[in-house]
Amino acid sequence: MASLSADRLCSTPAVAAAITTLATGAMMLVTRDAGAVTMAVHATAHAATASHELGVIASELKPAKPAYATSVGKWIAPLMYIGAFALLANGLMHLDPARNKANEIGVGIITVTAGVMWWPFLIAMIVSQGLGPLTNFVTGLAGMYAFFFIALGLTQIFKIPKKQLGAVAIFIGWLTAAYAWYFLKTPAPGGGTWVYHFTIALVWFIAMNLAGLFMQGRMNEKLLGWVVTFAAIYTFAVPALLWSMPAGHQGPF
Repeated sequence: MASLSADRLCSTPAVAAAITTLATGAMMLVTRDAGAVTMAVHATAHAATASHELGVIASELKPAKPAYATSVGKWIAPLMYIGAFALLANGLMHLDPARNKANEIGVGIITVTAGVMWWPFLIAMIVSQGLGPLTNFVTGLAGMYAFFFIALGLTQIFKIPKKQLGAVAIFIGWLTAAYAWYFLKTPAPGGGTWVYHFTIALVWFIAMNLAGLFMQGRMNEKLLGWVVTFAAIYTFAVPALLWSMPAGHQGPF
């Protein structure tokens, strides 16, 4: 049998059709494989995007760190001690109505200093939202008292009549009563209750109303002195001591 050349073999209709079919199948295979690779690349990209979005959602849902666990929150203990010193100075002054031992200007300087020192902490806490959803709620209360400390100290230093400030004190006392009601009725975020916080707010409701009445000339000064001295210990010194303890040993905080 005579051998066929390659050109003649390819020119045979049946063979040419077979070659065309094989070439088309090969192209389909290549195209399908390329599509599969493209789909795989797209799937990987989508998976990476979804993973990033889930990470963002998880970070948003993550509970805020306790105040003591943040760099801003670590200021709270020394500031509470400073508040306790200012309150104790005022309490002891009111226990000495004749001012035989107390100096009102000196007490005023201590009170203004305490109020001013609170504001950088409060601003930093608001900016960092260190207490999560409760940040503005708590800093609003603390801000009222920081303002009152400054105003009270200035009236003591410059011997300014306190009758108008007395009305402000009573108003702050009643606003504090709203906080007390919240602490009494609302469960704490981490479980448990706000009972200790409620008692702190209750003490300040009483103290601010007595202070306001005293500034308006309608309250016994020594009674105010005892209440303010108790407030210095129970609502500032004790929480400061607890916040100074390691995590897990801070009682109701």
